[in-house]
Amino acid sequence: MVGHKDVVLALLGASAGLAGLVLVFLGLVLNAYAGLDNPVPKGTKRPYRQVGGGLLAAFAIGLACVVVAATWLTELQDNHTLYLATVYLFFVQIAALVGTTAWTSKELLWD
Repeated sequence: MVGHKDVVLALLGASAGLAGLVLVFLGLVLNAYAGLDNPVPKGTKRPYRQVGGGLLAAFAIGLACVVVAATWLTELQDNHTLYLATVYLFFVQIAALVGTTAWTSKELLWD
């Protein structure tokens, strides 16, 4: 049987890795945004801003999962609430990654 500590350690590593992946996506979007020639109509920049905001939110969810997992690991007792929060945040992070990837692809690749 897998213990709670093993699950939290795995989710901590996976969340940190996924947050790094989201950060790479954000860097690509920021680079594309910065590469737009001036002057550019506001309508052209809007999708980049929106997608960037979504990616920032997904990154924040990943960091929250890492913080909650690290907090659970540093406590001296098995806090069930923090354990469940870690698991739920991880699934929310996966959903946010899928959503922002689809959104980024739709907004920036397929008009």
